[in-house]
Amino acid sequence: MAQNLGESSGSSKAFSETSGLTRRSLLGIGAAASIWNLAGIGQSTWAASGTDITHGSRNIPKIALTFHGAGDPKIAQEIIDIFTSHKTLITVFGVGNWLEKNPDLVNQMQKAKFDLGNHTYSHQAMKTLGAKQTYLEIQKCAKVLTSQIGYSGKWFRPSGTQYSNALIRKNARNFGYQHCISYDVDSLDYTDPASSKIEENVRKSIKPGSIVSLHFGHNNTPKALPKILKNIEDQGLKPVTISELLVPLKISPSHKVIK
Repeated sequence: MAQNLGESSGSSKAFSETSGLTRRSLLGIGAAASIWNLAGIGQSTWAASGTDITHGSRNIPKIALTFHGAGDPKIAQEIIDIFTSHKTLITVFGVGNWLEKNPDLVNQMQKAKFDLGNHTYSHQAMKTLGAKQTYLEIQKCAKVLTSQIGYSGKWFRPSGTQYSNALIRKNARNFGYQHCISYDVDSLDYTDPASSKIEENVRKSIKPGSIVSLHFGHNNTPKALPKILKNIEDQGLKPVTISELLVPLKISPSHKVIK
């Protein structure tokens, strides 16, 4: 059975609650952001503020395909094989207890030069956890990654939510993750639609700089990937890792060792 590891949204309310910004100040920031974007500097200024990163530069024809790393290892193997055969780089946010059970897949992803990141240890709904459990979920996965690849992974994405909050971000920084990686394109593959619907969800929303959310543990995801890759190529875009996507924004990955 496919494992449902999708993330829910609720972004606007959560952002305003955790940041303390008023509606007027948000409108002011929006106006300033428009000016910055016209000048070509807005995204790096915004991304450096410590909030979630939802996309890269809109001025460079690159996108990042990101995967929530958990679920049936046979499906994961199929997905890894597709990308290695296409010589295409992806980013995988691994769930710690899944990584522990699948060291061979971790080795394959390392060899393929995929970005590997932290997606918590047991995929809890992170916004519902207290401070101690939030810390432990990130720490335990960071330790697993360190034991497998020599450091705690390049990036962090919280589980059970599309967006982080202040508590999650604070704890992520303790382990070297200066930003939480979100996304602006949701394939909705975790709802187990037909492969054509997964492909359509990506095709209709993707643009330069997009970060796409996909999952290892769902049967129709690998079936959708050939068309997704073709659509990306047809739009003149190149799939890259999060590390490469964020270079223009001057955002560097973590290489912290957590023992």
